[in-house]
Amino acid sequence: MAKLVMGELTWPELAAELEHIKVALVPVGSCEQHGPNTTFITDAARASAYAERLAERCGNKVVVFPCVTYGLSLHHMDFPGTVTLRVETMMNLLEDIGVSIAKHGIKKILFLNAHGGNFPALEGAVINLKQLHGVDAYWSAVGSEISLGGLTGLPKLIGHACEVETSSALYLCPEVVREERVPGILQDSMLTRDSFVKGGGAWSWKNDASLNGALGDARKATWEIGKEMTEASLEYMEKIVDEIIARP
Repeated sequence: MAKLVMGELTWPELAAELEHIKVALVPVGSCEQHGPNTTFITDAARASAYAERLAERCGNKVVVFPCVTYGLSLHHMDFPGTVTLRVETMMNLLEDIGVSIAKHGIKKILFLNAHGGNFPALEGAVINLKQLHGVDAYWSAVGSEISLGGLTGLPKLIGHACEVETSSALYLCPEVVREERVPGILQDSMLTRDSFVKGGGAWSWKNDASLNGALGDARKATWEIGKEMTEASLEYMEKIVDEIIARP
């Protein structure tokens, strides 16, 4: 098979491929507001689509597991519909997923994360998987940091329901993007103005970042920018997968 995705496999089909599979890809997203521009499942949809595109490049040496569709989103709870986990809940969830996968002989796991708020849980889970269970686990963001494409004049605050993330969504999962989009209504706060002061996940997105939930100006987002960013990231990530496989 050119691409292995758990949602498209039966267990005998997976069993027949296990000897070839070296890395499990686990997308990680969230269920949280993305302003007026994209839907609540934006992070999960981006992570899942990114993982499948990476699997198309890597072939049967990787397999894509179902996305973790909830995350750490306390800072978005002022907006109705957002769901958040506790840090320990998410750490335990990711750890359990990793241990389960490893029991089937896939000893290397790469979590592909599309929500910045998940960082603490991912880091803790990866440490526990390695230290407590001997599982070779890693996590990575899904890629806009690699290349910001043709975007110029970006505001200081980007990365959520902005031109960058919305461009990524237009390329990976256009179904989550609204055709009519609006810019963010930015809030001034010590937690976003000065990186010296850390607010963690407990700060309020609505009061400290954006009144309407969006950053930047999603009207500037394009499919072409999303493609440039994503493909540059995938090219790099394909090499990372090979490096993970080669590690003892």
